[in-house]
Amino acid sequence: MPTEQPVFTIEQLDFYYGEKRALSNINMDIMPRKVTALIGPSGCGKSTYLRCLNRMNDTIPGTRVEGKIRLHGEDIYAPDADVVDLRQRVGMVFQKPNPFPQPIYDNVAFGPRVLGLSENKTDLDEIVETSLRKAALWDEVKDTLNEGALGLSLGQQQRLCIARVIAVQSEVILMDESTSALDPIATGKIEDLIAELKKDYTIVIVTHNMQQAARVSDSTGFFWLGDLVEFAPTKDIFTHPKEELTETYITGRMG
Repeated sequence: MPTEQPVFTIEQLDFYYGEKRALSNINMDIMPRKVTALIGPSGCGKSTYLRCLNRMNDTIPGTRVEGKIRLHGEDIYAPDADVVDLRQRVGMVFQKPNPFPQPIYDNVAFGPRVLGLSENKTDLDEIVETSLRKAALWDEVKDTLNEGALGLSLGQQQRLCIARVIAVQSEVILMDESTSALDPIATGKIEDLIAELKKDYTIVIVTHNMQQAARVSDSTGFFWLGDLVEFAPTKDIFTHPKEELTETYITGRMG
């Protein structure tokens, strides 16, 4: 049986904000239909790294990338790379839910309309329903699709944002501390959803919650001051870390 190829291959990645180097020599393979968690203290480079994967950092003046990030073997920072296509394929869910101030239906339909993914209203209805079902939200909102999305609870808003990513046919979902603003019940729903979504999607999460990383991820990377200290199967990171710094952090003695 052939070995599965990585979705992302990251090689010798350095990232700079002006003269300041925020990431140093990051090497990582992100495997398909797995959850990869990124842990470490605030300011250690986790979110910067996550945003490198769909070039969200391009919007910040004075930033620069060295090294390679390949998506299915293609360099996403190549001069001819299509950034719009990249961000369609690699969607982002942010720390705070950011639904559009529009009806629930239009929030999900917006991307497919812009990208021409539906030929008619029937197609669009199907995309909206399928995306909301995959985001475990359909049963809660199917009778209120024309009501404003901002009237939803924070947890529902975050699942709506996940539905938006699904609707544009993303294959990778990046989640930047996407449960940190939520209560424990809403957080549990998102974690259950992550477990379900990984059957079809590759997921990378940044989290401050090490218990969450242990619960939902297959692999974990520990970042410290811009370095990837250790990257291994999650079980190994939390039970048999190879690096003393990793053990010191996950046992709460530092960071």
